[in-house]
Amino acid sequence: MPQTTKEYTRKELLIFFLIAFGMPYLMGIPLGICQRNGWGTDAFPNAQMFYPAAGAMAALLWARRGKLGLTRRFYGLFLVLTLVMMGCCIGAVAAPAMNWTVICNYVVVIGCIPAWLFLLTEKKQNCRSSGLCWHGGIKALLYVVLFILLRTASVFLSVIPAGQLGEYLEYWATPAPWVLLVILVPNFFLSFTAFFGEEYGWRYYLQPRLQQKFGPRLGILILGILWGLWHLPLNLFYYSPETSLQSLVSQIIGCVALGVFFAWAYLKTNNIWIPVLLHYFNNNLIVVYTNSAEISNQVIPWSDVLLTLVLYAVLYMPVFASKVFTIRPRIWAEETQPEP
Repeated sequence: MPQTTKEYTRKELLIFFLIAFGMPYLMGIPLGICQRNGWGTDAFPNAQMFYPAAGAMAALLWARRGKLGLTRRFYGLFLVLTLVMMGCCIGAVAAPAMNWTVICNYVVVIGCIPAWLFLLTEKKQNCRSSGLCWHGGIKALLYVVLFILLRTASVFLSVIPAGQLGEYLEYWATPAPWVLLVILVPNFFLSFTAFFGEEYGWRYYLQPRLQQKFGPRLGILILGILWGLWHLPLNLFYYSPETSLQSLVSQIIGCVALGVFFAWAYLKTNNIWIPVLLHYFNNNLIVVYTNSAEISNQVIPWSDVLLTLVLYAVLYMPVFASKVFTIRPRIWAEETQPEP
């Protein structure tokens, strides 16, 4: 008996959730072991960023099996990279003396080379069918510039309550932050797979499905909450083991607010590379702002959580009033229905 569209879509979503959400929680076990024993844990957040896109790709490959129109070489490479990153996480438990963070970095950098090659040589029709085309021309980058300005403003405002504004201005008067900011541009091309890994799963795959199910605005809010909860193993065993509740609450606040802004930019441009760039700069600008890439084992007071809530609500949430959040997105039937 042929499957109905509803049953077919449900199975496709199950594949996505088992990989995108199941893998982070499953890998939370070895992550917790490493954290308890004082072993290196940096491989785990790097690998976790790959799971959402891997889930989306596996679901789409299953839904469109026997059909043409996907960037299958790129998909295949990305799934292999995901498995290798998972292997690095297992290695962190099996052979903790090895520097798995460096190995992960090599995997990402080396993997980016054939990834770009596959994308640049793929048929345009396949890229369009996979949602990988660039839209909006150079003007689309204005959303990235706007985000960088808002992100920078949030950092400047956050140091005022602690009386550190003068010290921070002195830091920005040195060449260091400007040099680091310039370096981020070419660095994107050698590290994009990790940030693509989240955004292709969240924005391209899950966002339109949640908006179609729950409505244009509620769907975005639900996605933000899910995105925040997706970080739970990292909140418990990586970001802030001592203040994991504050870390999780702050994470959900950030994911809802940033999720709204990322969704707005994506809906305005229909360009998945814009939220990929936004995510990249959001994560890597911390190096520019603090001259450090250390984000683990933080102690987060509730006052910082409240400050995050206020700043993110003021800076990122106003775009939620945009008319793009009144339109229920369309998911093409050929993406979800099997061959008759």
